[in-house]
Amino acid sequence: MNKGAFARSTGSSLVLREVGVFRRERDGKDHARVVYETTVHGEMLNIGNNLHGGCAVYMIDICSSMALAVLGIATGKPWNFVSQALNTTFHAPVPAGVKIEVINTTVSFGSRTVSAITEIWDVTNHRLCVTGVHNKMKPSDPKPKAEAKL
Repeated sequence: MNKGAFARSTGSSLVLREVGVFRRERDGKDHARVVYETTVHGEMLNIGNNLHGGCAVYMIDICSSMALAVLGIATGKPWNFVSQALNTTFHAPVPAGVKIEVINTTVSFGSRTVSAITEIWDVTNHRLCVTGVHNKMKPSDPKPKAEAKL
């Protein structure tokens, strides 16, 4: 994480534990799985001393994006996408000081949109706390600027 980057302390605390590409048995398509872990610390917390929902969504955004980038790079396809939708479900609170795993698996990788699912697990207390589905798309080409008329 570069100096000045949004949520640098959160992003910098994520430790990459697993990266893999596999073939899904059901349809024979390639997919990627990327797992990060961290310990919930002060700058991640809400007023209730639990993981802030916005922080959870931020981790889903960056970690699921990595899974999609890994698959794109591994298969020679595009990998630089922009978010289209990020749907999140909160199942249980994540208290300060617990170790969490952020498990990201690609779901689909089409020519227009791609998607991944993320699970945030409280490893300390053995429970699923947050799930997210991240849909991304190819960015639009910039429109040419019109020349100013004098």
